[in-house]
Amino acid sequence: MFTAKIIILPLIAALVTFLVMPVVRKLSNNVGALATPGDRHVHKNIVPSSGGVAIFMGFLTAVLFFNNVSPEIMGFLIGGAIITAVGLLDDIFDLPPITKFFGQILAALIVISAGVRIEFVGNLGAGNDGLYYLGFLSLPFTFFWIIGITNAINFLDGLDGLAGGVTGIAAWTLATVALISGRQDTAILAFTLGAAAFAFLPYNFSDSPRKKIFMGDAGSNFLGYSLAVLSILGMVKIAAAFSMLIPILVLAVPIFDTIFAIVRRLVAGKSPFEADKMHLHHRIMDRGISHKKTTCIIYGISLVLGIISVLSMKLDGSVVPYVFGLTVIVFILLLWKLGLIKIKI
Repeated sequence: MFTAKIIILPLIAALVTFLVMPVVRKLSNNVGALATPGDRHVHKNIVPSSGGVAIFMGFLTAVLFFNNVSPEIMGFLIGGAIITAVGLLDDIFDLPPITKFFGQILAALIVISAGVRIEFVGNLGAGNDGLYYLGFLSLPFTFFWIIGITNAINFLDGLDGLAGGVTGIAAWTLATVALISGRQDTAILAFTLGAAAFAFLPYNFSDSPRKKIFMGDAGSNFLGYSLAVLSILGMVKIAAAFSMLIPILVLAVPIFDTIFAIVRRLVAGKSPFEADKMHLHHRIMDRGISHKKTTCIIYGISLVLGIISVLSMKLDGSVVPYVFGLTVIVFILLLWKLGLIKIKI
């Protein structure tokens, strides 16, 4: 049964997402969920922007065949529906940031109340099991993780295929890690999420004005939220000192891009939520690299980080933090060498 589900459910998610996308695109035009060109956008034409609804529908339809919906997964789905709905309203009416943030908060609180929590993190040798149990800090720690990853994917959604592809790679990496760790249910959900994200890409990459669509806030918020929750269900709940490092490594690209963006804006005296054109993908493009090549470069970085994450599962737990630290250093030096960040030496 497990073997069938891990193949069939992702196929259902991909098929439904792909087939529903033209319908969602038409409805997007009818209700005014459109992305217009502007200083902060790289596209030149008006494009429908509610593709995330089709991604959610594909994922939800597949999960209906899951037959093992625990309270945690039910909370996850309810929160996902809320965050997608608020994102769609933003795509239509351009909601104030505080309203969108409220939707994220509500979704996070619902899934946390359903039992999805980060209860411990690696303490690198402290205690008998090398773990630091968070206690009452579990709730705020989980809350900020979900909100942080949700916004990280939202910030990353700036080029055709970027957020969808990076999410797909991250989801399938988390699924592989979950399989190795014996978390079969989470592996199925993560493979299913990745399949839905990948099914969106042909429309997002399309050059045809009759096919092209963006995922919008409905998509980027749902995908970020889902990655955050699945990383908790699949890896963070495993009693190992390196349990928190693997999801961070898997999601390193959106995490570091978000951290740099927030620091950059605060230093400039701006709101951390104020959009700009200085994200990782913008800086790569500033070097004269095309949209698609920029997306492929970031895909490559994400894939390498994913492979390192999976290989780390086979290493001794005491070695993983050093692998993590070395990878972070190499990643930052690569960005510096490319001129994407400035480091004073």
